[in-house]
Amino acid sequence: MKTRAFLSLLGVIALVAVIYSPSSLGVSAGGDGGTGPTDTSASGTSMFLATLKQDGYHVIVANDTSATLESLRGQSFAYLLIGADLALSPQQVANVTSGYQAGKVSLLIAEGNRTNEALIEKLGATVSGAAIIDPTSTYKDQRVFAVTPSLPPEAAGVIDIASPIRFVKVPGLDPLRSAAATSAYSVDAANTTLGPRTVIATGTQGNAHLLIISDSAGFTNGFLNYTSGPVDEKSFVGEMVAWVAPSKGTTVVFDASHYAAPASPKLQMGVPIGPLVALVLEQQLSSLNSYYSSFPSQVSGFLQGYGIGVSDSFAVSIVAVILLLSVYGAVTRWFAPERKGKDDQPVPSVERTIVAESRARLDFLQSSRTKSFYAATMGQLYEVLGSIIAREFGKDVSSVTEAELAARIGPEGARRAMDLLVRLSTLYAYAMGEKRFMFPPVLRWRALASRTTAEAEWLLNQLGITMAGEEPSKQRVEYVMREAASR
Repeated sequence: MKTRAFLSLLGVIALVAVIYSPSSLGVSAGGDGGTGPTDTSASGTSMFLATLKQDGYHVIVANDTSATLESLRGQSFAYLLIGADLALSPQQVANVTSGYQAGKVSLLIAEGNRTNEALIEKLGATVSGAAIIDPTSTYKDQRVFAVTPSLPPEAAGVIDIASPIRFVKVPGLDPLRSAAATSAYSVDAANTTLGPRTVIATGTQGNAHLLIISDSAGFTNGFLNYTSGPVDEKSFVGEMVAWVAPSKGTTVVFDASHYAAPASPKLQMGVPIGPLVALVLEQQLSSLNSYYSSFPSQVSGFLQGYGIGVSDSFAVSIVAVILLLSVYGAVTRWFAPERKGKDDQPVPSVERTIVAESRARLDFLQSSRTKSFYAATMGQLYEVLGSIIAREFGKDVSSVTEAELAARIGPEGARRAMDLLVRLSTLYAYAMGEKRFMFPPVLRWRALASRTTAEAEWLLNQLGITMAGEEPSKQRVEYVMREAASR
């Protein structure tokens, strides 16, 4: 196909693609909100709130944390603080921690930074806020990784940038324990020492359960329905809720008062590109409509001038045939300039027996070798020399020393042979894929193969062995090994 025809066809394809494109031209303003339970943006937790209600929990959305905690004083309930933007007041911290110490208030705290460090520290842990990097992560960003908590049913979930949880001793509280940690090869932004980092910690105090996770992403709308392979974010979050609230009838207080004001709703306006392009194209072609609409009557009048009376419908048929032939001729002229023929006919015998086996073709096949061919050839040559060395010296080619070679072929020959074996070893590693780059790079593989083969023949001759084949050639190593008659 000619370049002009190809570009014309490409233009037609592009035009059709633009017309049916779902893209739009427009403007947008605003952005995502916070992590609050009433926020419906990707970073909000409104879906998590709906899931709690669907699972049968009695959920109280605490818009006034102090008043809610005061009204539930002395009762058993579960308190959820997910990715809070603001710190709890000292009085609120005291109410929450005293309820946990009394074995009444279970806690689920998702905190990846130091916003509520005062609360977490009184519960027996600290969160540094330094991002963890796990090299074993299967994600491009190694700050994102999957963990499987030691909580039934042990569902795996994605952690999206967490920080290490460290344990501290608090008088009167049972110590916390690690429920999920990163691999032993992990580091964090504040500590480059390799080692596992705890990202989920659990504890119990009487009938109260505590869970701290140093990432709140799994509870957000953008992550909650994420499933990929063994990862199921909804089950991952569900097992953590089930740990702090084992009974479905448990009252769950979802704190909604410690979040920054949500951003304004995202405004989007746009005009679809496809209809816009189609409208412009229609306007451009509209000028031709008057000409083609009057064309049948012109044809009818032209034929009547020669004494041939035809109706307008017959004239329309004539116009249609003319347009069809014109379009067909234009398309075949642009995109099919070759002569018509049948592609499934058998190849003539002369093409098969003479041209395909001509000497010029055989010479071409002999000379047009690729880099991979020469690399594989050198790899085979190394294996051949390896088998000969093993037979002659009783050890692997990589283990033979220059002194052992000197005993057979002299000091100068030994140095030359060792240089050959080292070069062949490098080429063998490259051919086997163990070495990805050659340094210095090989610019002329054919010359290298010729020179190396000649060196190998010299070494074998020194050992009383030669290489021979039907068609001796410096570029071939499909040789039959044989002992020299002089040995």
